[in-house]
Amino acid sequence: MKEFEPVPARPAPDKTVGPLAWMKENLFSSLLNSLVTLAVMALLVYYIPPVLDWAFFSANWQGTSEDACVREGACWVFVNAWSYQFFYGTYPVEEIWRINLMLVLLALVILASFTLPKHIRLKASVIAWLVLPLVGIALLDGRLLGLPVVSTDLWGGFTLNVFMAAASIIVAFPFSFLWALGRRSNMPFIRSVSVIFIEFFRGVPVLSLFFMGSVMLPLFFAEGTNVDKLIRVWIVLIFFMSGYMAEVFRGGFAAVPSGQYEAADSIGLSYWQKIMLIILPQVIKVSLPNILATFVMLFKNTTFLLIIGIPEVVQTLQTALSNSYWLGGHALEGYLFVFLVFWSSCFSMSLLARRIERQMNTDKRD
Repeated sequence: MKEFEPVPARPAPDKTVGPLAWMKENLFSSLLNSLVTLAVMALLVYYIPPVLDWAFFSANWQGTSEDACVREGACWVFVNAWSYQFFYGTYPVEEIWRINLMLVLLALVILASFTLPKHIRLKASVIAWLVLPLVGIALLDGRLLGLPVVSTDLWGGFTLNVFMAAASIIVAFPFSFLWALGRRSNMPFIRSVSVIFIEFFRGVPVLSLFFMGSVMLPLFFAEGTNVDKLIRVWIVLIFFMSGYMAEVFRGGFAAVPSGQYEAADSIGLSYWQKIMLIILPQVIKVSLPNILATFVMLFKNTTFLLIIGIPEVVQTLQTALSNSYWLGGHALEGYLFVFLVFWSSCFSMSLLARRIERQMNTDKRD
């Protein structure tokens, strides 16, 4: 009879789990990793205290003019003094409630997409998203609602970046879906038109498109016709976005198994029933990470509007830096502020997309 062999003792839990175990496995797993970790820690210890001192402890926080920046740290007085222009441009102060209301409506539409009852969520959300750009234009302009007219020359700041990106994404989304279907069509004319459109707007730099929309496009209008420059640029952004999104959707269509199409045909669904009820939800689920990346790309590309003189947030910052009352060299504070605003916005979009991914996840395995 085989003698009993004792089982080797297991290591203590605190040696295999917890922060110390994680550090040992990931930061100090070998001599080289240990040296690199120590070098990085030394650099952080060397650089972080001066940065914190400049940004917080020795910074200038209170005041309304450059004379208030008497300490050696960052002059956040500059950002505070120009904060209205950074966010709202030169939009009239007495009408600023319109922009705030537009931002509230955008937040409510996003919230409704998650909180409405399931039986009405999809239809209500789609209608709300499609109507939102039209409501925003009417509200900000004012003339259709009987409000004082605010020229688009006064629109600006970060809220203009948000509005242009949101309006372009919302309108371009259905167009891109149609272009992707057209590229997969069996009809040569529709397929050719779709391919030409997609490849043109994907292959031409966005700056060239902006110049075409703001400078060259008016040359083709009839004499006396005047289309607002902001509207022309908005149309360019819609086409640019739809070209990129069409390729994202095309990849999603290719990822859906052919059996899904055959199953939809076998139960007698029409073409549009098959696409809208069976294929499109799977395409969006598969393509969601790429859709988010395209959204973020377009949102950041709105800063290129400064090239054609539209006063978005970076253009407003450059105007502030050239102001004769603020010539003390505050570019670092200004660009750092813009960086933090854009990063927080893009990170929020990423968190929102992750929540959508979790809601659309149909994998029930643990």
